[in-house]
Amino acid sequence: MRPHKLTIPGHAVPAQRMTRKSKWSKRARKSLDYQEQVAQEAMVAGIPKFRGPVKLTMRFYFANRIHGDLSNLVKAIEDGLQYRGVVENDKQVLRYGEGTGIYYDATERAEVEIEEVELDEQQTG
Repeated sequence: MRPHKLTIPGHAVPAQRMTRKSKWSKRARKSLDYQEQVAQEAMVAGIPKFRGPVKLTMRFYFANRIHGDLSNLVKAIEDGLQYRGVVENDKQVLRYGEGTGIYYDATERAEVEIEEVELDEQQTG
């Protein structure tokens, strides 16, 4: 099955660890807004809902070296896709595709590919 692709324009915002108190901070609001943007872009791109295991490939492009760490950037995309219902739970993400990482380019964006994963008997135990 071919991967479904979407691009989220602008500076990617890493997911924030949120407590009851910190979820009202400016940084947390920015993170939640970005996750909503991911969900909106997934809807516009017509990304279907996946019920089984998936592989995500994510490339984050920044104009400079000011960015969050890769694991929190990945989490922001996963949370945005879950918010949209593309995945029911981010536990469905079993693989990250080759090339997932941070890159530098004048046009800031996140490029995301999502595709179903076929499990063989060894993987299902």
